[in-house]
Amino acid sequence: MKIDLLAFGPHPDDVEMGCGGLLIKLKKIGYKTGIIDLTRGELSSNGDIKTRTKETQAASEVLEIDVRENLNLQDGNIINDIESRNRIIEMLRKYRPKMVLFPYYKDRHPDHENAHKLIKDSVFISGLVRYQTSLDFFRPDIVLNYMLHFEFIPSFIVDIADELEKKVEAVTAYKSQFFSNFEKDVVTHISTKSFNDILHTRAKYFGLKINSSAGEAYFTHSKIRVNNPMEFFNYVKY
Repeated sequence: MKIDLLAFGPHPDDVEMGCGGLLIKLKKIGYKTGIIDLTRGELSSNGDIKTRTKETQAASEVLEIDVRENLNLQDGNIINDIESRNRIIEMLRKYRPKMVLFPYYKDRHPDHENAHKLIKDSVFISGLVRYQTSLDFFRPDIVLNYMLHFEFIPSFIVDIADELEKKVEAVTAYKSQFFSNFEKDVVTHISTKSFNDILHTRAKYFGLKINSSAGEAYFTHSKIRVNNPMEFFNYVKY
């Protein structure tokens, strides 16, 4: 199966937080979407792998994604070695996505930062003709970074006014991780009500920047080509 948009997350729930709105938006239009989780989040302070797996399934159903796989890398020890790169490359060459998303290079969690470099390098190497695997070479045309904890200056903001509540539903499907009635062993940064509120306040903040009620921020190193500025900014002829 070829996938239009493939999002990579260091842990289950990262993609939902960072680009869940975009996945929902593009799925509604008719694009095929998918998620590749690098780890199972086995170092999570709350819940266990069994619980996390059930929550991941629930979130996937909310997002209505076409495919989700887990690479079983080691939580807390994501490293940029040949074995890890080959697992990423296998997914890129298998699904041949037009667009790839992964975390911004700077973040509070070392797995998020390490995942950025790992995926960035894998995207490049996947496109090398002479780098041989069981699948043909491939490199996606669009590479974007989504926002987790660190707030960068976005290259652009996607309007997710119609997708926000469904995005929040997907994130909060991880009841063991976020604010809910699930009994927590440890109160963590992300399990507080304050963090739960951020899902709405951040979306409203970026929405305000684009004259919408909710927005989702993205960064790209590539220059954005615009053929018709009037059409790009959603203006029509008189």
